[in-house]
Amino acid sequence: SAMLRWLAPSLLLLFLAAPSAVVAFSSPNAVPSLRSANAHTLVCSAKDQPAFSRRSLLSGGAAFGLALGTAGGKVGAEESKEKLIGLSNAELAKKVEFDVKERQFMVTGDLTRALYDESCTFTDEIDTYTLDKWMDGTSKLFRNDYSRMELDGPVSVTDAEIKFRFKEQLMFNIPILLPKVPLTGELTLKRGSNGLFTSYKEKWDQPVWQVLTSAKLF
Repeated sequence: SAMLRWLAPSLLLLFLAAPSAVVAFSSPNAVPSLRSANAHTLVCSAKDQPAFSRRSLLSGGAAFGLALGTAGGKVGAEESKEKLIGLSNAELAKKVEFDVKERQFMVTGDLTRALYDESCTFTDEIDTYTLDKWMDGTSKLFRNDYSRMELDGPVSVTDAEIKFRFKEQLMFNIPILLPKVPLTGELTLKRGSNGLFTSYKEKWDQPVWQVLTSAKLF
C-alpha cells in the first residue's frame, strides 16, 4: 500500500538499529561490518562503519538474523592462494566477467581470490576492510535466491585498472522485512605492478537516502 511504501525506510532504519544491541550481548565479532555506502561509495572495512554505510546497514540486519539463527551462508571452500600473475588484459577481463556472470561475486562474496593481492583493500574515504572480511561479510548480507548482479556495459581493462558498470537487485538478509532495493554504479579495481588487484572501490549512482527510500519490504 502507499502507507507501507511511505513507512518502509523508517521501518528499515528502526530494524537496522536493533542489531547493535543484539551483537553487544552475543559476540562482537559475530558478523564483519563490510561494504560502506557512505558518500555513495561501497567498500570493505575491518572497522565499525558509520550509520549509513551499505555494510553497516545490511550487515547490521544480517547480524540480527545470525543472532536469531536465520541469516545467510558463508562463502564456500576457500580456493588456493596461489596467484594468477602474468595474465593478459583480455584474459583478466574474462576472469572478471566470469566472477560477475557466474559467481555473482558482488552479492555472494565468491570472487576469484587468485586475482587479488592478499593485502588488497576495499575502501571508501572513511574505512578500509580486508579481503577475508569482505568475502565473509558479503556472503552474509544478501539473500542469494533473489539477489543478482549484471554488467551494465563493457569491462574496460588497462595495465593500471579494470572498470565496469553494474546493476544489482538486492534482498537483504534481514528476517521478516526482507528489504529489496535496486542499485547501479561503477566498480574500479586497481592493479599493482604484478597485475593483481590491490584496491576495490564501488561508487553508487544514487545517494544513500534514495537507495533507502526505494526499499520494498516483504
